[in-house]
Amino acid sequence: MKKFYDPIARVLLSAIFFISVLFILSNILSTPNGYGNYQDMLGARGLPGIFAPLSILIQFVGGLSLIIGYKIKITAYVLAAYSFIWSIVYLLNAFGGQPNLLLMFLQYLTITGGLFYMGVHPATGYSIDNFKK
Repeated sequence: MKKFYDPIARVLLSAIFFISVLFILSNILSTPNGYGNYQDMLGARGLPGIFAPLSILIQFVGGLSLIIGYKIKITAYVLAAYSFIWSIVYLLNAFGGQPNLLLMFLQYLTITGGLFYMGVHPATGYSIDNFKK
């Protein structure tokens, strides 16, 4: 039964990235100015719109990579850095007059910790990395 814990943990941790990027892409494709709206959302959080394609790429590739279990260690560290950056963005916005974003700061900080743990202890269950060994 223990061999199923790692893939379940990977899927649960990657869900926030992969599912959210699917929603972002759906919104971009279904709304006339979807990409501009996404850039505006990033701008409202204090990030320039140039981060939009980078954010989409990291979430899509990183989320999918964790789900299938490919290059888990590096993917976990990249997503941990991405999550940490977002936690800082939410913290600065919370101090900047949006205290409701403090919970988002804590959530992304928690995800960062889980991803660091996954990077230190990569796959022992079902994953492409484990099958390659």
